[in-house]
Amino acid sequence: MPDDNKTVEEKITALRDDYAQRLASKIDEISSNVLLISSSASKSDAGKAVAAVHALTHKLAGSGETFGFKEISIVARKMEEACTRVMENEEDPASIAETLVGKLEALKKSGSHPDVRMEKQGEQEADSKDSGTVDDRAVRNVLILDGDEKVRLQMVGELEHFGFVARGISHPNDILSAIKEQKPDVLVSDTIFDGNDNMALDIISGFHQSGELDCPIIIHTKIDNMSHRLGAVRAGAGNYLVKPVDMADMIDVLDSVTENGEADLFRVLVIDDDESLSRHTELVLQGAGMMTSALNDPMTVIEVLNDFVPELILLDLYMPNCEGHEVAAIIRQQEAFDAIPIVFLSSEHDVEKQLSAMELGGDDFLTKPIQPKHLISAVRIRASRFRELRSMMVKDSMTSLYNHTTTKQLMRNEIERAKRTNQSIAMASLDIDNFKKVNDIYGHAVGDKVIKSLSRLLRQRLRGADIIGRMGGEEFAALLTGATAKEAELIFNQIREAFSEIVFRSDARDFSVTLSCGIAEFPAHNSVSSLSDASDRALYAAKNGGRNLVMLA
Repeated sequence: MPDDNKTVEEKITALRDDYAQRLASKIDEISSNVLLISSSASKSDAGKAVAAVHALTHKLAGSGETFGFKEISIVARKMEEACTRVMENEEDPASIAETLVGKLEALKKSGSHPDVRMEKQGEQEADSKDSGTVDDRAVRNVLILDGDEKVRLQMVGELEHFGFVARGISHPNDILSAIKEQKPDVLVSDTIFDGNDNMALDIISGFHQSGELDCPIIIHTKIDNMSHRLGAVRAGAGNYLVKPVDMADMIDVLDSVTENGEADLFRVLVIDDDESLSRHTELVLQGAGMMTSALNDPMTVIEVLNDFVPELILLDLYMPNCEGHEVAAIIRQQEAFDAIPIVFLSSEHDVEKQLSAMELGGDDFLTKPIQPKHLISAVRIRASRFRELRSMMVKDSMTSLYNHTTTKQLMRNEIERAKRTNQSIAMASLDIDNFKKVNDIYGHAVGDKVIKSLSRLLRQRLRGADIIGRMGGEEFAALLTGATAKEAELIFNQIREAFSEIVFRSDARDFSVTLSCGIAEFPAHNSVSSLSDASDRALYAAKNGGRNLVMLA
């Protein structure tokens, strides 16, 4: 069976079996170096053998319990500590040779008896779901209950522009059959039917209490008084909107009540020269629904950072050629990655050494072996905090799109990646037509709703991997990786048409707005400045051509 078709649990089991098969050769390598300590002709040669045993037992101490060999970790750690005393000149190499030989026997014995309880515990704590591909554009079904056919049809049409699947019913008596046909993610309901202000609330309350209607309920009515609001609360409604409602306000509420918690996956980079351990860490985190990338050669860290763009780095402390604290210092030299949390994951128990490593660029220290549930929890907490802080720094506060500076930086990263992978990139520059008139006629508050509506439309119609930024005022930019200009033209024409059909409401009157768009393609324009300039020129051509157009550079 191909590895991709296995569950996370099956992959961890296979990894543990492979570790068990290779354990004897690991112990033999330690044994060879222990014999060299006592047989070396010089203290210098003996010291080199001690250092080799120290490195080997350090790795074994961190990996043994992780793969179900708890006693291996205990014995290996004692051997490591003995070697540490020699390396710190507290003991002579010859004095520990006999001690190490004795512990070797215990190591060999432990290697043939895995701790089954530890294995099962690790399997249970690593979430069994596969990481797979999570769809961050999950369909959200809205059921609209309104006796006014014009209102129903208008809401259905406008909600579909924003990625909702909406359907309408005309009477509360139709609720049950509509639920049975397709369970809604949210119900939007008027309250006035057949001249009765409370009929809908009474019926909704019954279905809500029986559990047949277990989705969020939004009341959408002309009535605005305390007793009616109280009735809505008792019927199970969490939101109450008074007609007429601007669609931007309705979308705000729908976004909040249909939030399913399936946010973009946390991106975790694991840097460890031990392939088995790094793979095990990956599988545990993938089982908890995270995206991971493992790096076994720290000398390629800069390239991997640019390609993967992690939200947290798990970093081994002791690695050949480039140690963990040195990797952390190099990462901190890169302005784009200066704020990424770096968590050392090592079997080092010396608190002083842990603190010294953290002073050079780390944010926290987790000690191997670590139980899967503790690892998952620690990573989630730190990655979540980083995401929140980063959002405040890199996102536009009104639209939650990337701000101008961040968009340019991400564009640079994507273009460098595209150069290495020979991918095409399409860049779109967008501008809301005659936006100054919107502000002058309807006011800045209404203008802000127009901007927010376009930002939502862009988020709904583009992929999660695409970069969308607000470049200032009514100007936006989007970068579609792996797309050609022709493919982007089709997408943005659909967005343009959908945006033109959105109805905005103000005290003055209802109105609609259009947008213009210019598109350029990499590698025809092979730098951020040339790509951006070309898409801007195409945008100006669309403006000069009469607006409400998409033009190619």
